[in-house]
Amino acid sequence: MSNKNKNSNGPKTDEGKAISSRNSTTHGLTARRWLNVNEQSLYDETVKNLIVDFDPQSSIENILISKMAECIVRLMRTQKVENAMFDLASSEAGHPEESIKSLDNGSDKLTQAVCDTAFSNCKFNPDEFRKKRVSLDEIDRQNLSNITGWTYVEDNMPITADYIIKRCTNAKLNLFDFISRETNQSKNRIVRIIAEGKDNSDEDMSLSIEGIVEDAHKISSTSLQKYFDKLVHSLAKDLQVQFIPQDLEQRIQQIKDAAMPDPQKLSLIQRYRTADERQFSKTLKELIGLLQMRKNI
Repeated sequence: MSNKNKNSNGPKTDEGKAISSRNSTTHGLTARRWLNVNEQSLYDETVKNLIVDFDPQSSIENILISKMAECIVRLMRTQKVENAMFDLASSEAGHPEESIKSLDNGSDKLTQAVCDTAFSNCKFNPDEFRKKRVSLDEIDRQNLSNITGWTYVEDNMPITADYIIKRCTNAKLNLFDFISRETNQSKNRIVRIIAEGKDNSDEDMSLSIEGIVEDAHKISSTSLQKYFDKLVHSLAKDLQVQFIPQDLEQRIQQIKDAAMPDPQKLSLIQRYRTADERQFSKTLKELIGLLQMRKNI
């Protein structure tokens, strides 16, 4: 340590003294000065109330009153900080994406699909859910190796056939090109079905069932089987996704209710509270002792 530091008696200027006096306010819980006018008002009011309660007659009794008031204000500050910590933890835990991650479904793709569904405010659609459930049951009852052509699909899986036709309609593709696209076998041969007499604008495109299935006989059994294998997984994922939004709000609330602040910060808060409670008890005991002595004199 230099001689300069050894001989230093602290700041000399008014500015330096003001800065030094604020050093202890770096951490609000250990501040020697009140952090705002509300704390100052609370302290003043507490002192007044304690004076009414104990009627101090000596300077030492007044000092003990002041210490008790300080402890009370600090305890209320600690409680305020703790409440804010729980509120913050609850707010962070209440984010829908965090709630979805908590499902721990083991599938990043499913999690992303659920996030997309939840954040788009998608509502549970019972009719859509039922159709997909029936389609999945239809496919599950089949041996995929028996699917040799579109005629087999129409005869044995009518609901699924209707579901696929609707997807072709939405994609504005005939069945052959739709299956080719879905199985990555399109080889750039994607043909949109355009109604006779219409131009090529998207608004004017329309499809007929006959136009959609016109080239269905060209679809190989291998392509159909590959498509249905993919469709099974897609439908199963969609059904899982459909279930989650309807329970998401309740799950978010449960996670928010169970949210906890950082354990280390919470432990620090508890230590400050315990220290102030002990100081208050000790000071109160000393004050009562002095009052009892005065009474006995």
